[in-house]
Amino acid sequence: MTNHYQNTDTTLSTLGIIAGRGLLPLEIAKFYTQQNGNCCIAAINNEVDVKFDPQLPYREFAIGSVGAVIDYFKQFGVKNIIFAGGVRRPNLLTIKADLIGAKLLSKILANKFLGDDSILRVVADFFEHYGFTVVSVQDIYANITNVTTENNALTTLIPSAQNLIDIEFGKKVAIALGALDVGQSVIVEDGYVLGIEAAEGTDNLIIRCASLRKKKTGAILIKMLKQNQDMRLDLPTIGPDTIKLLSNYKYSGLAIDHKTIIIDHKTTIELANNCGIFISTIDLLNV
Repeated sequence: MTNHYQNTDTTLSTLGIIAGRGLLPLEIAKFYTQQNGNCCIAAINNEVDVKFDPQLPYREFAIGSVGAVIDYFKQFGVKNIIFAGGVRRPNLLTIKADLIGAKLLSKILANKFLGDDSILRVVADFFEHYGFTVVSVQDIYANITNVTTENNALTTLIPSAQNLIDIEFGKKVAIALGALDVGQSVIVEDGYVLGIEAAEGTDNLIIRCASLRKKKTGAILIKMLKQNQDMRLDLPTIGPDTIKLLSNYKYSGLAIDHKTIIIDHKTTIELANNCGIFISTIDLLNV
């Protein structure tokens, strides 16, 4: 497992992080500053649930305050920005937006049938129109998985024969969902789909499907990149919190593709091993 910043420049430009829920924004900020780069945090109100280094520029913004975010980033000389962390999808009709935010909102509302990835693409393109470059999580914080086991397991615990069947089935379901820009995750138990990710997010999917199992324990989470997903935005992500939730609700394990970001890789794998949760990678060559 190797973390690296993919840039041939010896001087890292100031990175603007538009931060939502979860550990990913914090991990990116820590890693980038360790490479002697500067970060500027624009936290979305009522979403950020971690504490950043107090030495970093940090401000909270309402979700419609797009113009204010742009001015804030320009104040600190930000050239590259990254969207990191979860954001609950708001009611677009009730957002209070500033002037520039209203322009972005009108672009989103012009198409009533945009999925989450498509909306994020509109947002990213809008920021680039104002002179920024939207970069990918993988451009900053790259997790390279070296799979050496024949079963593609990253943990000491490996999937059972039934788990492998469920992974293959869940993979096909996830690919179909991704083509419709619906979600990145599906939960399967013994050949049955218990649930698919929608607006609720992966954590709530895990909680909801626990009560739908035929057995008290078991079922697996399959999480993978959407078909034709913009690689700058909303890459599938797991971490220690994912493992804790799967363990608390007595799941067997999870399967991810090679583009999935693993936050705090060492801790995540160790925790999965300690909790008896397998983590397996998905073979995308055989769909």
